[in-house]
Amino acid sequence: MIRVRGAKEHNLKDVDVAIPRGALTTITGVSGSGKSSLAFDTIYREGQRRFLESLSSYARQFLGGIDRPQVEHVEGLSPAVSIDQKTVSRNPRSTVGTITEIYDYLRLLYARLGTPGCPGCGKEVVAQTPEAIVERILRDFQGARAVLLAPMVRDRKGEYRKELNSLLRDGFVRARIDGAIVDLVADMRLERYKRHTIEVVMDRVVVKESARSRIAEGVERALERGEGFVNLLVDDEVHSFSRFLHCIECGIDLPELEPRLFSFNSPRGACPDCGGLGVRRAIDPRKVVPDETLTIREGALAIMTKTNRFTYVSLTMDEMSQLVPVDKPWNKLTQAQRDLVLHGEGDKVVKRKRSWKSKRGSFDVSDKRRYPGVLPALQHAWIERKAKMAERFVSELPCDTCHGRRLRPAALAVKFEGLAIDEIVQMSVESAEALFAGVELTGSELLVGREILKELRSRLGFLHQVGLGYLTLDRSAATLAGGEAQRIRLATQVGAGLKGVTYVLDEPSIGLHARDNTRLIKALKSLRDAGNTVLVVEHDDETMRASDFLIDVGPGAGVKGGEIVAHGYPGDVWE
Repeated sequence: MIRVRGAKEHNLKDVDVAIPRGALTTITGVSGSGKSSLAFDTIYREGQRRFLESLSSYARQFLGGIDRPQVEHVEGLSPAVSIDQKTVSRNPRSTVGTITEIYDYLRLLYARLGTPGCPGCGKEVVAQTPEAIVERILRDFQGARAVLLAPMVRDRKGEYRKELNSLLRDGFVRARIDGAIVDLVADMRLERYKRHTIEVVMDRVVVKESARSRIAEGVERALERGEGFVNLLVDDEVHSFSRFLHCIECGIDLPELEPRLFSFNSPRGACPDCGGLGVRRAIDPRKVVPDETLTIREGALAIMTKTNRFTYVSLTMDEMSQLVPVDKPWNKLTQAQRDLVLHGEGDKVVKRKRSWKSKRGSFDVSDKRRYPGVLPALQHAWIERKAKMAERFVSELPCDTCHGRRLRPAALAVKFEGLAIDEIVQMSVESAEALFAGVELTGSELLVGREILKELRSRLGFLHQVGLGYLTLDRSAATLAGGEAQRIRLATQVGAGLKGVTYVLDEPSIGLHARDNTRLIKALKSLRDAGNTVLVVEHDDETMRASDFLIDVGPGAGVKGGEIVAHGYPGDVWE
């Protein structure tokens, strides 16, 4: 039992109560009666304080201390965990996936079982050992006459006289140059200003099992000479192999697959332009043109002043009319005309006339100036000139580079079950759970991914269990309601598998549809069944009826509360 003696925190009036350990206990009462004072400010705080005191003095100096609550004595306590409605991070980098650690397991899954692809052409890229290359050649080209080639130069200009002479000295007599196999001769040189592709002929073989050792030797030599690449010429068609993650067609080297490559909180994986946030602060065209039904003369552009001038681009209405029709509604202008006004266009100029007055009289001056475009002009005013007036046109917009996907192209090109990692986190919890439920691994993949899939399935199942199947894994933590945030933490704690802990929850049914209450209660009972003590501050009738023990605090609120009105097992205290 957890025995509380003489609790006087806040409005509690010398409360004595005994709470069974290893049970689901609901503390109820009217608002302001002292429920939270008993559960959080007394029991939880004392549990935390005692746990910190059990640590070494060296550890305590980094963690700080917790003041002792106003209570004479509490016994039977275990380390306590609070799951309230204010404990989820509001950091813009935090998502449902990162909070629940599901994204960490996704990163591990993609690093171990992901299929690399080229971010340029999208084709699958496979790194192979020399033995695997030999096996593929024997399997796919059985009986064919083939030429083993070591690529030395790919589509580059130059004479390459030194390189060709070096090949000749090393004993090579033939090379495939620009698609044709030729004999190498001394002082051979190519056209200097023409692009060339040079591949050294390593061997000519008929692909069959009896030639395995010869093919293996040729592949080894080709990989060494070709710096990790080997080509196989069969029927005038070239087949490329590599022991690196490298796209032969695009010439792109891919990084090694590791978990941090898929982390938008790591410089190695985050989009270089937005830093992994997926958004950037920039001038928002929707704020520049708030009403597209207006004409430019009527004020479609929000930068127009009362005197019919356009700030930031320094144009009059007459000068703007040189660019586009100013008496035509904005949404009736062509896309090219709208782009010209907003983004400018290269060498587009505006003729201007200015009247000047001096002691010698008045005279007119004509000149031409390049039109910069509204958005670039506003961006310059905001960034370079720190113009406060331009700040009102700024919004958070999707990153132009990653389009809100947060990661580098190399990470987004890796697939699992045909999906990139960002496509999975855009799914709802329910959809992701169904996806991984249908994944079947075999052979070595099963050994590597079995435990990863087990964790993913269980954590997604826990989220679904507490009624959060509709959330997407990329949902920002800052947009979660208090009840959603609390249930996410509840699902995380259920998945943690801790035992002997006292969990204290603050009205977890808030914002939960009645049909999902059963799932929530089932999650609370699973925490209890794992060997933990669960204290719930709650008004919900269904939760109270499902509890093992009830405590009613009251009878009123504030100074009229702070007393134990009734406590015991539901069958004993229920009227």
